[in-house]
Amino acid sequence: MRHVKMFGTFILAVGLSLFISCGKSSSGTPTMVGCNPISVDSCFLPFPSFYYLVKDTSTATGWRVNYPSGVLPVNNKGVPLDPSPFNHADGFSPASQILAYFTEGVLPASLPSINDIGASISPTSPIQIIDFTTGTRVPLFAEVDANAQPGQRQGLIIRPMVRLNTSTRYVVVILNTVKAANGTPLQAPVPFIYLRDKIATSNPAVEGIRQHYEGLFSFLSANGISRSSIALAWDFTTASDSFITGHLISMRDQALAMTPSVGIDYTFTTITPSPDAYLYKELIGTFSAPTFLDSNNYLVTDTTTGQPEYVGEAGYNIVVHIPACITQTTTKLPIPIMIFGHGLFGTAESEMQSGFEESFTNQLCMVQIGTDWIGLSTLDFPDAILAVQDFNNFRKITDRLQQAQVNVVVMTKLALGALRSDPNMQYKGNPIIGNKIYYYGDSDGGIQGGTFMGIDPDVIRGVLGVPGSTWSIMMQRSYDFGKLSSLFDTAYPDPLDRLILISLSQYFWDFSDPISFAPHILLNPLAGTPKKQILIQAGLNDCQVPNLSTEVLARTMGVTALSPLPISIFGIPLGNAPLASAFTLWNVPDSSVYVPPTTNTMPAKDNNVHEDVRRLPETIQQDALFFTEGTVQQTCLATNGCMYLSPTSLSY
Repeated sequence: MRHVKMFGTFILAVGLSLFISCGKSSSGTPTMVGCNPISVDSCFLPFPSFYYLVKDTSTATGWRVNYPSGVLPVNNKGVPLDPSPFNHADGFSPASQILAYFTEGVLPASLPSINDIGASISPTSPIQIIDFTTGTRVPLFAEVDANAQPGQRQGLIIRPMVRLNTSTRYVVVILNTVKAANGTPLQAPVPFIYLRDKIATSNPAVEGIRQHYEGLFSFLSANGISRSSIALAWDFTTASDSFITGHLISMRDQALAMTPSVGIDYTFTTITPSPDAYLYKELIGTFSAPTFLDSNNYLVTDTTTGQPEYVGEAGYNIVVHIPACITQTTTKLPIPIMIFGHGLFGTAESEMQSGFEESFTNQLCMVQIGTDWIGLSTLDFPDAILAVQDFNNFRKITDRLQQAQVNVVVMTKLALGALRSDPNMQYKGNPIIGNKIYYYGDSDGGIQGGTFMGIDPDVIRGVLGVPGSTWSIMMQRSYDFGKLSSLFDTAYPDPLDRLILISLSQYFWDFSDPISFAPHILLNPLAGTPKKQILIQAGLNDCQVPNLSTEVLARTMGVTALSPLPISIFGIPLGNAPLASAFTLWNVPDSSVYVPPTTNTMPAKDNNVHEDVRRLPETIQQDALFFTEGTVQQTCLATNGCMYLSPTSLSY
């Protein structure tokens, strides 16, 4: 017994000396207050953690996030990230990317593989995420940060491959079968050893969570995991569905309640008859929508609840393209409406004026109507530059994205209302616009379209072209992030800080990220929203929107994959055509010309898959059938998936 006590004293002495190293935040700012006591390698990690929750009976979960000052990253100008916006949340994002850090590093080969996600739900998986209530294991993979250079802090990233449930407690466990970077067994942090091995300490922070951890160890034991096999474990509770979706639903409902009384004003400032062979008329102007943004383009929110508040009316642009097909004697008026969503840092006008979009609109013979996805439009790029240099500015992007969703909902009402009787929308005395309405968007338009389809009360069918979800997955894996990554690296030179910021950013993205609304699109509609039909068209080895982020969206949505697929994908059931909704994966020639890395690094180049998919005659045919017949058909008959001639030969 004397030897045991001496060993405990020795461990305690070593542990306290190490624990003092938590006296610096991940940015190097001295602080002892607020560090997570189970890890000495990083003050803030692991993330997300119960340690940063406080009880709050006023919230839907009974909890509230409570980050103290001094624990979040600081940029190269010495500006710390303000924790106060996060502290409105009643739990952590259910789309969180989970982080841990071990000074000794982690051997990638010992982690659950991106190539075998199904193995991660085994009780023997080296890393597991387990629902505390049901014991259900979450499919995942884990990786080390491939952006860290030798001598820099290299984080461990645990990525759930389906969105977690809301208002749910989860336990994360890293077993000692995970190896350190040098191949030796991974060493548990000393404070965690105290808890796991029942070693008493004089440290109040560690002792303060001991009872909590006994409950965790009992839970893990009941689920086949012995405490001696654990290198690190912790738990957290996810935010409520009402908190995450509440922003947009409240904004939508306020906006729609106002529009019948104040009307939807609009003005066309430019009307161009027959601008080219594809269009009968182009109309460009503005429309009014209730706005929730202040003069600095931030949401005005209630100081207590954080919920958006109405500010007034504001003008937003609108573009209407009437296709030339209406002049054909075989065309029956009126024709359907297509609400259009443009791509990242683009505009509705510039993309709708492309030869492809005009031809596509004319081929489907629909009136195409669009507005800018403000927040990620061309005019927003300077704000994105500021955001990556100081993450306190990040909220402006996602605040404006929420307003953009309201704008498109209001524009849809305008399309179905006043526009139909506008004299400019007449052909030979007949109305051009009918009451059938669909959504079509590519790239960011596919991403934002997922959210729009989750909240809009009028559009039932939508095509999401090369979409993704969960921005904290997409950011480092997208070729498009290269426009901002060097500025981000300079402003936050520590790669672990950058990982923390990207993971934290999901809190802001959640309010407009389609991953938040995916469970409500097909299966469990939000109030005031009918069930929808969705066609997802993804491209194999897309360099701009990583396939991982599209697959997470499909799993969370509960959509069926149209058979055959060119590859096997875990957790998305296969079905034969016709399907009411479907995930489709297109294997174009460029898919094999350059394959993006499987690590969390930006592709070295763009292989054009992202652009190829929408231009295939077979996808266009699939779109037309989906809109007109209401089912997803297999327009590719290849037995090995979908392989086509290069679409670059098309004349669009």
